[in-house]
Amino acid sequence: MAIDLKDFKKTKYKGVYKSINKYPLKGYKYLIRYKFQGKIYKRIVGYSIKDNLSDKTVSLILYKDIERLEQDVNPNEKITLDQLKEQYFKTLSDTEWKITKESFYQRYIKSKLGKTQIKKLKEFHITQLIKELEKRGLKPRTIRTVIEILKPMLDFAVRNKMILSSPSQFIYVKVPSQKKIVTNATEKFKHIFEGINTYYQDNPFYRALFLFGFTGRRKSEILNLKWENIDLIKNYYWIEDTKNSEKQKYPLPEFIKKPLLEIPDNKTGLVFKSPKTGKKIVNIDRQMNQLKNYLDMPELTLHYMRNIIVSSLAEQGTEAVYLSGILGHKDINTINKYLSNNHYKSGEIGLNKIDDILDVEVE
Repeated sequence: MAIDLKDFKKTKYKGVYKSINKYPLKGYKYLIRYKFQGKIYKRIVGYSIKDNLSDKTVSLILYKDIERLEQDVNPNEKITLDQLKEQYFKTLSDTEWKITKESFYQRYIKSKLGKTQIKKLKEFHITQLIKELEKRGLKPRTIRTVIEILKPMLDFAVRNKMILSSPSQFIYVKVPSQKKIVTNATEKFKHIFEGINTYYQDNPFYRALFLFGFTGRRKSEILNLKWENIDLIKNYYWIEDTKNSEKQKYPLPEFIKKPLLEIPDNKTGLVFKSPKTGKKIVNIDRQMNQLKNYLDMPELTLHYMRNIIVSSLAEQGTEAVYLSGILGHKDINTINKYLSNNHYKSGEIGLNKIDDILDVEVE
């Protein structure tokens, strides 16, 4: 007997229909109807009383129907998380963040979930992984990074129809606030700025490197910066290897341009490369410790300098949207979740405020 949709009404679940009339002994009749690869599928599932069905349980039946069809046509049905990782990583740019992802996957994910077929991977597998990492003593921020690596991989699998939904979509790792409160930020800004220029006055290489910390740049962004990404004529530079995996343009302040020009270099490749090997510098602890001792600031790091610059600019009345842009954030989160930052404009506004703080001419 042909199914007439006029005898059914839609439920709140997509593809699930319930009969308009209720049958005395059987209850409501349920119909599922969905489209898969251009073909319409529909069938009667059963009755609410006779088969103990509800709108929600019928929606699960529909989901399983589609899953079976997916398995029938998907050649990747037995793909493991390790195999998915290889496919996904091929789509990523060769950045510092990609290297970090690779390292975290090998150290924290591979041994536990690597051989698991992604179609069989469930939410509880990931929560178990989190508990094991907690038992190993890993910090919440590290565990959150692990999940931040898993999520885009599984989202990639969903987009490519390897799985219907991601088992990580409702998993979140709460990280306790680690915000460093900076008091007397403007005073500290001046002290460190002057200290860098004084201590490294005869070393333009490290003078430029540490002064980049006062533009809000991360350590990895500074050490990966290339001469090809700096325009010494128009006074701006590009950061390619960002945590957000997006290119960001910033104004180049005169107080950094000057030592950059003084660096004895052929101005190609990495700006801050090792003078001995020509490769990227990995460790600057010795130079930072020297600066800490000179300034008598044992808490000083490049990351702490990011705290100081935004705190001092906030003291000057700089709006949060520009502070976020200076630090390279993609969005302002709680201020305006969907507002993209203009990093160059934010940098210009920040430099104008630095001008006020230092009372020097900054072009």
